[in-house]
Amino acid sequence: MKSLHKTFDILEYVILQNGRKVTPSNAAEAVGVNLATCTRIMGELVDRGYLVKVSRKEGYLPGPMTVSIGTRSHPYERLAKAAAEPVRQLSEELRCQVNLAVLHGERRVMLCYHLNPAATRPWDHFIFSDHWVTATGRLLIASLEDRDARKIVSSIGIRPYPKAGLDKIRADGFTVFPEGALSVMGHLIQAPGYPAAAFGFGVPKQNEKYAFERSAATAETIRRKLSMQNKAY
Repeated sequence: MKSLHKTFDILEYVILQNGRKVTPSNAAEAVGVNLATCTRIMGELVDRGYLVKVSRKEGYLPGPMTVSIGTRSHPYERLAKAAAEPVRQLSEELRCQVNLAVLHGERRVMLCYHLNPAATRPWDHFIFSDHWVTATGRLLIASLEDRDARKIVSSIGIRPYPKAGLDKIRADGFTVFPEGALSVMGHLIQAPGYPAAAFGFGVPKQNEKYAFERSAATAETIRRKLSMQNKAY
């Protein structure tokens, strides 16, 4: 099992470099495995098509299987596909970063995002646990049954349990809260046959009203697209 975890850690590290070549020594240091083990695992990933070896000196890049494995239809793929264009349009219109995520266990997994024009690269990890400081985190916690929500809130050290706040988010389907100079906001996406998802972003407070209107419209567009996909099956 430890070997399996190491394999995923190495593969995710290479993919997260956003096109930068990775040597075995780079990966070994980053994920905390010895160089010989890392070199062996990367060779096995090449054999399976998940990595390609550019050269001994330059290192490795993601291989064709990292794309091919995502070409089959399933709820997460269809959800990301339905959200991708509305998220892009919202991000470009508001000139801010917009993220859409789901919960997996007690952690958030980013399914799609669009970066603002000034950004040069996305995050260096796929999974997040900073739930209460993000719109997506608050929305996804609110999508849970109360018992499960309490478990996550307790694990991240929020005291006392914000029952009234979560009940309001559940009823509204959105959240808006201040974070420094920004208004952080987002909407919950729930559709039959799909996991609960949420998108969120932050804008200057003076843009809050307009941004909220566009966020609500984006949520409706994503829900409508998911509904149309369901009718097609």
